Amino acid sequence: PLELLVLGAFRYLGRGWTFDDLEESTAISREVHRSFFHQFICVGSKILYPRYVVCPITAEDAASHLSEFCRAGFHGCIASSDATHIVVEKCSYRLRQNHLGGQTSLTTRTFNLTVNHRCQILSSTQGYPGRWNDKTLVLFDDFVRGINEGKVMPDVSFCLKEKNRQGQIVDVPYRGPWIIVDNGYLNWSTTIPPLKTTADIKEIRWSQWLESMRKDVECTFGIMKGRWRILKTGIRCHGVAVADDIWRTCCA
Repeated sequence: PLELLVLGAFRYLGRGWTFDDLEESTAISREVHRSFFHQFICVGSKILYPRYVVCPITAEDAASHLSEFCRAGFHGCIASSDATHIVVEKCSYRLRQNHLGGQTSLTTRTFNLTVNHRCQILSSTQGYPGRWNDKTLVLFDDFVRGINEGKVMPDVSFCLKEKNRQGQIVDVPYRGPWIIVDNGYLNWSTTIPPLKTTADIKEIRWSQWLESMRKDVECTFGIMKGRWRILKTGIRCHGVAVADDIWRTCCA
């Protein structure tokens, strides 16, 4: 029976089944499946998530994440970051107004996700109201904010080529990594978006190259919503805390 309950929980997450569907398939009552599912996502968010979603803290931890970006010409870049909205159908009425956001008229929960070039999840915030924009959300992202404040990976060092006053190209050392984002984020030196307005062909090509590398996090959203159908169709469980547990379980 335990194996059927575990497989039922994966069906609920991955295929978007209902507890009625699980009862018909396993001959175990839907109430038992419902109770087990809440225990399952509790384990997933509190035990599996910290085990498999690990933030790099030192330069040694960051080396494997920096390598692909260095080969692409973005020295010092460690990851790309963006936010996504997940529909939460049964949000309480007192929270409804704050959770009306995103590209839908439904209530949503928003998460800021940071991934490397291999689409490996390095960090994710907990869920926040869908009305929050990226500028507000990044202030509550401990990983991205920690990089900006110099608390995370301060020993990472790299060199960029720049022109001095004489027009000579020299190596300029920098400390601390940076992250690729879109233009919705705060103007921090550690969050680099593509240039919005420029007529310089070199800057245009650089922005296009940066934008192509930023697709890592967009691809991760697509992979997650394709693998875990509940993230695409909407979470039907009651409460936003359950939605946060489901998101962290899917990340793990």
